[in-house]
Amino acid sequence: MKDLNDLYNELEQYNIPVVKVDFQKKKAGIITDGVDTVIAVDYKKIENSKEEKMIIAEEKAHYETGALYSLNADKTTMDKAEYKARKRVYNELIPFPKLKEMCEKHLSVAELSDYFGIPIQDVLVAEFLYNNIENYKEG
Repeated sequence: MKDLNDLYNELEQYNIPVVKVDFQKKKAGIITDGVDTVIAVDYKKIENSKEEKMIIAEEKAHYETGALYSLNADKTTMDKAEYKARKRVYNELIPFPKLKEMCEKHLSVAELSDYFGIPIQDVLVAEFLYNNIENYKEG
């Protein structure tokens, strides 16, 4: 299973630096001009390593899936890009077969959070998506 260091190492292989910034509202974002790409993170807004893992994974997923948008994009465009990136993150960090296996062991949501190294709310979302939206299981 991937941990936070694995995600940073993958970004390094892509030659995508992660830089510390101060955002007014956002916690992170991916910025590209079509040639150079950087992930900007406001670490002061991140509560713990589980949240950091999800944030880094999501920004990486935006890059990998091409789910990028400009800051002045319409809501539908942004929502589609966020959905595509989140879907990739859930399939990468919480693979359905592994989630199903762990649920069959009757682990609590908190235990699943610790096992996968992700926030509790993301475990709940993943469980809901996998149980209710068939194409989430397919990647």
